[in-house]
Amino acid sequence: MKSLTDDNESSSTISPSLSLVESFDYLNGEKGALKYKDADNKYIVYNSISGIFDNKDARLYGTVIYAGTTFRGSAVNIQAGVAEWDGSKYVLTTGANLGDRYTDGGLWTGFDGPRDNAQDVSNTGFYLRKMVSDAVAASSRGTAADNWWPWFRLGEIYLNATEAAFELNDASAIGYINKLREVHGGFAANSLTTLSLEKIQNERRVELAFEDHRYFDLKRWRIAHLVWDGTETNADAVVHGIYPYRIVRAGHADDGKFLYNKIRPTRFKKPRFFRMANYYSSIADDVLNNNPKLVKNPFH
Repeated sequence: MKSLTDDNESSSTISPSLSLVESFDYLNGEKGALKYKDADNKYIVYNSISGIFDNKDARLYGTVIYAGTTFRGSAVNIQAGVAEWDGSKYVLTTGANLGDRYTDGGLWTGFDGPRDNAQDVSNTGFYLRKMVSDAVAASSRGTAADNWWPWFRLGEIYLNATEAAFELNDASAIGYINKLREVHGGFAANSLTTLSLEKIQNERRVELAFEDHRYFDLKRWRIAHLVWDGTETNADAVVHGIYPYRIVRAGHADDGKFLYNKIRPTRFKKPRFFRMANYYSSIADDVLNNNPKLVKNPFH
């Protein structure tokens, strides 16, 4: 069985977070939070391992490798373990080794994990797809890969036009963003009827993911310290993952189906924290001394 980690050391160095995956909305307009438990806090059962991602913004597939998808022409082997019914609840277990088979002969834990606090395998349940070569022989060693890296592309132009028009109260703003959502995301034409800055901010997050915009966008919007506030209760500050499990329940309708469990991977020990000082650049003392009109920046 070939896996995502074959000849690809540090394949999980960049592990997309659950927060990012959930920023991709559903095509019906619902917010993108994944539905893994119901109102009674019971696991939701899916017929397929990819079912939890159905009807999502199409850009998710182009950005993240998740369970049930393919990469380089092969199905990915993402499965955390099995969920076995003990008479009152599902008990989640993982194999001792990646690729292990369970007692029923089916897969226990996939070659691609996920696995908590492990090296060279995803800790969140996701791998990066965007900008990664899908050439069959490509690897992190740089062989057989020739990818373009766009510095400025049409999607950003539409987003810049949207934000500029919105700030000017120009009605054309919603047309720009709707066109982008339709062409790249698979949404229906004119999917948005109203527009807000928060919606524009989220659209930039999903469209430009892993293109070196997010950090600088949060700084210029002056919300980085709110998004990454260092608190344990902030889903954007704390990195979470979500793991798929194959259900083992002989004779029951759920047997062979799948459920998901949200976790906080051990690797990400503390919430993300943005220091107020990072909004400013330090000005050297000799520059300050030579120009009395300059004022030392706060926090420096």
